[in-house]
Amino acid sequence: MKYDEPRNDITDFFYKHILNVLFVLSVIVLVIYMPYVTGHFFPIFLYMTVFAAMMFTAKFFTKRKAVKHLLAVLSFLVFVFVADSYSLLYTYYTVFNKWSVLTFSYVLLFENISFPLIAGLYPALRIFMLLPESKAGLYPIDKIIGRANGQICFTITLVLIYQLFGKIIIERNKYKKMSITDSLTGVATFAHTIETAKKMIQTGGISILITDMDRFKQINDTFGHVAGNKVLIKISEFLKSETEGLERIIGRLGGDEFIIVVRNDGKNERVKNLAMHLSKAIREKKFVIDEELDPISLSFSVGQADALPSSDETDIEKLLNKADIAMYYNKCKNHRLDIFSNNKKPLLPKEGFELLNVLAEKDMYTYVHSRYTAQYAAALAKEVGLPENQVELIYAAGWLHDIGKILIPSDIIRKTSTLTSEEYELIKGHVRYGLNIISVLSLPVEVLNCIAYHHENWDGSGYPHRLSGESIPLEARILQLADSYSAMIVRRVYRKTLSPEDALNEINSGIGKQFDPNLVKIFVNLIQNKFKAA
Repeated sequence: MKYDEPRNDITDFFYKHILNVLFVLSVIVLVIYMPYVTGHFFPIFLYMTVFAAMMFTAKFFTKRKAVKHLLAVLSFLVFVFVADSYSLLYTYYTVFNKWSVLTFSYVLLFENISFPLIAGLYPALRIFMLLPESKAGLYPIDKIIGRANGQICFTITLVLIYQLFGKIIIERNKYKKMSITDSLTGVATFAHTIETAKKMIQTGGISILITDMDRFKQINDTFGHVAGNKVLIKISEFLKSETEGLERIIGRLGGDEFIIVVRNDGKNERVKNLAMHLSKAIREKKFVIDEELDPISLSFSVGQADALPSSDETDIEKLLNKADIAMYYNKCKNHRLDIFSNNKKPLLPKEGFELLNVLAEKDMYTYVHSRYTAQYAAALAKEVGLPENQVELIYAAGWLHDIGKILIPSDIIRKTSTLTSEEYELIKGHVRYGLNIISVLSLPVEVLNCIAYHHENWDGSGYPHRLSGESIPLEARILQLADSYSAMIVRRVYRKTLSPEDALNEINSGIGKQFDPNLVKIFVNLIQNKFKAA
């Protein structure tokens, strides 16, 4: 299913199908009527069959305008030949006659108005040519003029009505398409993609893929936003070409992120391995964004979530979350996060890594958030001047600080709406749960302090002990800053995130309230000067 504007309402159906039926009927009426009115079945029926064949070929079997016009001219000449050869009169008792039906057929055949006007005004001209004979008393002059004017009015009215109707439909479809199409890349909007996904999943299995470009901010900073927009267009074209032939819709989730919804019957190996294929294919491709610049390499992380026909999964939001989680998991394996600590493993016992695996299985977002938190916290601890062994302990604590969420129901952790007071109290309990879980690991006191006090606020308004100021251990204050910043910039599908600049503004607004003023100054300076490309 390639992305296109849907044509499933009454007006579109009428414009696409009913008018074709009317065209066929009008031609058939002429094929039957002409032999009947002449009283000669043969060869009139043969001539009219040739006429019909040319009309149908022009309408349904050729897309070349020159061929269509040639067939229209030839069919018109055949009709005139039949009319003249058998002396069919050009005067009528009614305006609706064989010439009117012929004009109607040509109106339905062409998008322009020239040929239908010629076909419809020709009989009017032939009627006016009878004016000299009116003086001999053969035809009343008033009937000649009346019939000719009637044919002219009928033709012009018919052509104008059809053209106006066509333009209304075209304009309506244009604005409708604009409302469901991303103006920059030409793919679908996120809302329309989700709407389509909900329809697709009702009729079979689907897969949802989410892509997130690596280091797109660096592209904008290096080449400019115009070049960045060109990159997004190139990415959309790449996704279209690499999914060609599949029943799918491609949408823009926002920024540098795209979403693909593809039909998955559980048997197509191409769909099964689509995320892996896209990730590999884009790394092997060079993109030209400016003729004066060398081609550049791009990459993105892809997450895929499947709802096969045999499964009962029909919740698109859950599939989006799964795809989002998978995308973050794959991004963890990329080099994007190596900026802070070279992706080294935390100093934890084997049981600590097993707990992190459980956390990743339960909620990949919390796992990725913990990774970011650990790296920001380690960078800040190093900047503060703490010895290397304490930096390592704070790094390990960053990984484990939300481990207590393992014991909180997933529907609460992933809830997109506002938490109830009871649910919020349950979330706050993750600090206590975490300490209970890691109590058997014999971890250093610095790690325990980070986990126990990373939600205490500088002004004493935090939890669970309502500590304030320097009574909060330094390592916990460091971790709290990193935790808050990470929570603001790590993206989730159904939650708006902040840019690094806006996140730092939020951090500044919490000086003396939530955060240690001295640490904030060091952290903001660290992000702005040393790690702004992150």
